[in-house]
Amino acid sequence: MPTCQNCQKQWSWKDSQKAMFQFKKGMKCPYCGVTQYQTSDSQKRTSLVGMAPLLALPIVSLFDSWTITIVIILLASLSYLAVIPFFMKLSNKEELMW
Repeated sequence: MPTCQNCQKQWSWKDSQKAMFQFKKGMKCPYCGVTQYQTSDSQKRTSLVGMAPLLALPIVSLFDSWTITIVIILLASLSYLAVIPFFMKLSNKEELMW
């Protein structure tokens, strides 16, 4: 789980999810209110983990049913959203991804 670099408190899974869905570069710490940024290494790592649902596509193409295809893609996407906070690292300064 991400840890605030200002107050050193570890964010909960729920707080991490909320921060991710705000669609802002910076995420406010729920404890001290200081804006935190995802580190460049963390951005790269979460991007790679985000490709995991794409790995399900060749498997999905083996099924003839659209229902099974949609269920597998949804499960892969939800799994991604559930584990992404465990890969996040925070910084006080905004870093470029590359």
